[in-house]
Amino acid sequence: MTSLTSIRRNVSRGRFLALLALLSVSAHAADVVPPHLVGSWGTGASLYDGNEQQAEIYLWPDGWGLMAGSTAPARRADGVDDGQPAPRALIGWPVRASMEGDMPVLRSFAPPGVPGMKAGLVIPCRYEAAPATLTCTTPADNKTLVLKRRSAAVPAEMEKMLDQIVPKDQR
Repeated sequence: MTSLTSIRRNVSRGRFLALLALLSVSAHAADVVPPHLVGSWGTGASLYDGNEQQAEIYLWPDGWGLMAGSTAPARRADGVDDGQPAPRALIGWPVRASMEGDMPVLRSFAPPGVPGMKAGLVIPCRYEAAPATLTCTTPADNKTLVLKRRSAAVPAEMEKMLDQIVPKDQR
């Protein structure tokens, strides 16, 4: 392996500094999302939490992500609550995150050949550091979602899910 010292001997000082700058930039070029935004975010403890609609966002440093949502639990027509969790409708889709200034912006992503998915829906978010929250606005109805940071990591099952939608070698 070539050391920086041997490279420096063979390259002028100006070129050496330019090379170092390029190495530094390329090492971080893939990171689109700042570290304080990477991880798991949710409106509740899970998509099944409580009696309201829920949302989750999973973000990776390279800007890829997943967003999921659930409806409020169904209500029985007869009003009987038998103590069982009521069913919910769930939906999820891949997103691409970018930064516009210090604001994260999510855009829905539709892999080629997937019918029924609309790409390019824009979901602007605002980050608050204390407590760590993302406040996002849905495009269809301008509904505000306040998501709390669950973890700085994305669960392995979400990584596997994203790999099934967009293989790692295509990202």
